[in-house]
Amino acid sequence: MIPRNLVYNRPETLAEAASAFAAAREEGLQPYYLAGGTEITTFARRGLIAPGALIDLKNVPECRQLGREDGELVFGAALTLNEIVGEGSFPLLAAAAKIVDNTVRNRLTLGGNIAGMLPYRETVLPFLLTAAEARLFGPEGEREVPLAEVFSRRLKPGPGEFLVQLRVPEAEASLPWFRRRRVKQSRLDYPLLTLCVLRAGEGIRLAVAGAFDAPVRSREAEEIVNEAGAPAADRAARAAGAFGLRVRDDQRASAEYREELLRGALEEAIRELGGEG
Repeated sequence: MIPRNLVYNRPETLAEAASAFAAAREEGLQPYYLAGGTEITTFARRGLIAPGALIDLKNVPECRQLGREDGELVFGAALTLNEIVGEGSFPLLAAAAKIVDNTVRNRLTLGGNIAGMLPYRETVLPFLLTAAEARLFGPEGEREVPLAEVFSRRLKPGPGEFLVQLRVPEAEASLPWFRRRRVKQSRLDYPLLTLCVLRAGEGIRLAVAGAFDAPVRSREAEEIVNEAGAPAADRAARAAGAFGLRVRDDQRASAEYREELLRGALEEAIRELGGEG
């Protein structure tokens, strides 16, 4: 439980959710949108955040949508990771959602992971590799924008907005894929590295979490791994240094070790999806 008194709202429409958030702010409370609430509960217990109001999105139908619509796959932000894994229409996303044990996946939600405060946010990686659209709702109503416009290192909705859905073209969800996740201890530990890759007509697309302080897709690294003729090991080594972010160096692993993991995973991806060149 969160160790403080707070206002709890469980709206049933998008408009009710946005109104509850705005009302809490007017009352001087600190509101948070939630679905699973896993991360909010953990951070509140540690005293890192102090929620004054919680707006629970699980009863909002649009936030729970899962299926196909107009040639796109629709993933509601309040879906649990187990629901994503079980549905399986986007295989790389289903693989990327296997980041915690089965019990926790029944609570942890797609939107909660992508909009969370931890630096990993692994489930966003497959979406960064596609022409994904983000559906948001807030005080000004609804808007749909390319995910790349509202996600740079982290999700950046407008004031009072929340993520409703992510939509992916069906054709891109079925592209050949590759994923490597490296951890320090158990397979369910926070990642030292997660690499997600899609093979499209123009070549390899790749995105990384764990090695840096935020998830990132690098067009510069993609240009390098897609060079024709260069050996896979050479391309991997050069691409590993092309992400433009500082490699994490902490008590769990050194920057040098993470760089080695990244080079190795990139080389595997090139050999499996890109060819030796």
